[in-house]
Amino acid sequence: MIYNSCFDIIGPIMVGPSSSHTAGVVSIGKFVHELLGAAPIRAEVILYDSFAETYKGHGTDKAIVGGLIGLDTDDLRIREALSLASAQGVDISFSFAERCPLYDHPNTVQVIAELGQEVYRVCGVSLGGGISKIVSLNGEAVEIYLNQPYDPGFIKQGLKHRETAEQRGEEAWISVP
Repeated sequence: MIYNSCFDIIGPIMVGPSSSHTAGVVSIGKFVHELLGAAPIRAEVILYDSFAETYKGHGTDKAIVGGLIGLDTDDLRIREALSLASAQGVDISFSFAERCPLYDHPNTVQVIAELGQEVYRVCGVSLGGGISKIVSLNGEAVEIYLNQPYDPGFIKQGLKHRETAEQRGEEAWISVP
């Protein structure tokens, strides 16, 4: 694991109660928001394992929605994220499962988000201390640590290139710097 500073180990400044069940999850939702360039019009959220069991008490539901509507981990409005999303016309549904078929980790969430013609399927894992990573993007295994700089535009360009290559019957890989 890569750390940028001692605060990656100590934990982030955040709305709690949990760095893994709240702050890490906000960053996964925010990743989806940045890919779309705005809040989705519709999102299906699947919480797995530990997230499915404790989401209400740890605020995991509010955290993922807060990220989806563009809030940061330290934004106090995370506590009202569900009503804020509803007021913005964002349709969000939740489902729960024991095991994620894409990645074996107890703190896993999958989001299928839509905005216009864009649809993203993102699977993320919260590793603790507010650190999370994206492990699957539109069905492709990836490893994007969200405590490292990343460019959503570059990622979208890679996805489009891959789609074009597949339409031509070619293979393509996405490599995120």
